[in-house]
Amino acid sequence: MTAGRVIRPSGMASQITPVEAARDASPRIGVAHRNGDSEPLLRASGVKLRRELSLFDSLSINVGIIVGSGIFTSPGVVLLAAGSVGAGLLSWVVAGLLALLSSLTFAELGASIPLAGGSGAFFKVAFGRPWSFFYVWTMFFAVTAGSINLIATSFAQYLLSGISSVEIEHGELNGDVRVKYIAILCVVMLTFLNCAGVRFGAVVQNLLGACKAALVALVVVLGISFYINDRTVLERNMSQPFRGSSLSGFGPSMVAALWAFCGWGDVVFLAEEMKNPEKDIPRTAFYSIAIVTITYLAVNLSFLSVLPSTDVQSSVTVAMDLGKVVIGQGAGRWIAIIVSISLLGSINGVIMCGGRYLYGAAKSGEAHRWLGYVSELTGAPTTALIFQGAWSVLLLSWSSNFLEILSYFGAASFFIYGLSAAAQIQIRHKLPDLHRPYGVPFHPVVFGLLNNIVQLLPICMCFRIHVRILPRLLFSGEREKPWWRH
Repeated sequence: MTAGRVIRPSGMASQITPVEAARDASPRIGVAHRNGDSEPLLRASGVKLRRELSLFDSLSINVGIIVGSGIFTSPGVVLLAAGSVGAGLLSWVVAGLLALLSSLTFAELGASIPLAGGSGAFFKVAFGRPWSFFYVWTMFFAVTAGSINLIATSFAQYLLSGISSVEIEHGELNGDVRVKYIAILCVVMLTFLNCAGVRFGAVVQNLLGACKAALVALVVVLGISFYINDRTVLERNMSQPFRGSSLSGFGPSMVAALWAFCGWGDVVFLAEEMKNPEKDIPRTAFYSIAIVTITYLAVNLSFLSVLPSTDVQSSVTVAMDLGKVVIGQGAGRWIAIIVSISLLGSINGVIMCGGRYLYGAAKSGEAHRWLGYVSELTGAPTTALIFQGAWSVLLLSWSSNFLEILSYFGAASFFIYGLSAAAQIQIRHKLPDLHRPYGVPFHPVVFGLLNNIVQLLPICMCFRIHVRILPRLLFSGEREKPWWRH
């Protein structure tokens, strides 16, 4: 028998299992298997993650991660770049379809290789351990921490706008030390909350998801009620929907809309905690993007039912502007507070999923074994969660400027998405007999190439900002002072 590889007797037609695929890609896992471990995955504490997540839980987590501040800040950018209302709405539809392409890729990979490492496990099987190592530490240093800090900064800005006289739309909160303090406190609290276990974290996520749904319902109801009483605004906005459309601006418009769908593949990190990952990962991937796309279209139509398209284009707080028009000036603050609560759901989901890839990396040798510790009391990967939270707090203490954080993680995030599509093509070629409960439509090469084109668009758009700002953030004296020096 070859070390770490299963040799099947002649005539056996059974398929390769996910554990066998991962073991073949990792000699260290193979050794554990030969020494008698029935589940050849390294665990520093010897405690397994608990399978406690239902389809509803995973769907709530994925939708909660995706629907953050993007739908309340991006509509103006999308509309301005597209040049017309019709092209702007079309950008949201196309962005939803492109997000679905990538999400279905993750669905095939996650259902076939349902391991907590997510794309780290996929890269190991497809390209080998060096690429898995690259993925894990790119995620840790840039993508996950950047995502957490970006949403936490938005949360702090909206919360401060709601409870104080400072207005977020005038940029008065950029660099405000209070934003830094609140964002750091938010990350610390949610990190320790998730250390209480995946079941508790899922309950909190469901509650925050309910708040998010209430906010979306409020925006839609306000739009409908205004339209019933006054139809002139929407009719004027839609009278010539494609007049002024910009072909050159459609790409930037679509990319701006695509940012609001970020997080579509994070559910694969929870594969080892789902009750039925082979069925629930594909279902979650499809249903969540469908729900989010319909929600985004409904919210945009509500904005256009109340506000002239020129006002939407110039607004960065369009939901607050809608509340002020329909209810009154005081409604803006209340909506800001509700938006901040809904953002907590996104932060909680990212933190919950983020700790799992570090746990998976520790099991398979891309990170130190102590990061794979699972609490016997809560069943949560506490060490990985705390390590992730500590790095996020360190970055926040360095800078809480929204643009700097966005440029820090943006290109790396979509580069990882593109590599996942390439991994799907490679695994199809390398392991044709791998058990696949779900397979993407069309030929995998065609599907993968389309997916990679999707990921190249945002990378090209943010590369210039990323290269310009990151050196200043890390090396120059222009950055903000750390929070402890204020």
